[in-house]
Amino acid sequence: MKPLFVFITSTIILSALALAVPDLLLNPGPLMQGHQTLKRQCLECHKPFSGASALQCITCHKQNDISVRNVAGKLLPKDSTKVLFHRGLSATSCVDCHADHKGVDAAKAVKPFMHSALSHSLQKECITCHKNQKPEDAVHRYAKGNCSDCHSSKNWKPATFDHATLTAASARQCIDCHKTDQPNDELHLKFTLSCSECHSTKKWKPATFDHSKLTAA
Repeated sequence: MKPLFVFITSTIILSALALAVPDLLLNPGPLMQGHQTLKRQCLECHKPFSGASALQCITCHKQNDISVRNVAGKLLPKDSTKVLFHRGLSATSCVDCHADHKGVDAAKAVKPFMHSALSHSLQKECITCHKNQKPEDAVHRYAKGNCSDCHSSKNWKPATFDHATLTAASARQCIDCHKTDQPNDELHLKFTLSCSECHSTKKWKPATFDHSKLTAA
């Protein structure tokens, strides 16, 4: 009977400690700075025997307020680095990207982001999240398609490019993008028409040439 008594007594003591100081007995690591007030309130985010629930997250973090207001309802500055794509995610998907108990730095609690978590329609609206990453060069100003026409969701480079993504007007203005590609020889200096008069959009060579298109001397 003694071993059974010891087991029951130990179980009661450990259970009492788990309820009294869960942050010391069960906590796998410190919470991020914004969650410090919850460090002894495990059940605010966790359900017994089932872990953290995303439904618990949205009781404080309203999807439509992310990047607009903080949890206290205060308006965030317009240059906030938070993004609006949360509105296109499922309300139960928080834990797919966010974790906790990784330390006080919130950035350490973010898992690698998967574009597959976005809705199909939002996956076609790359610029909604990547507006500040769009280069200010001619090709990106003129391209009429979506980022995914050239880039993958893993890395910006390497990228493919199809001239068909350009607007009709910009497609005739080859020199806007290819100024540094133009040879500095007499032939090209005299030629005033579009590069496409001789070159294809796949390779510079082979090329065709019509002398009648040269400017008069």
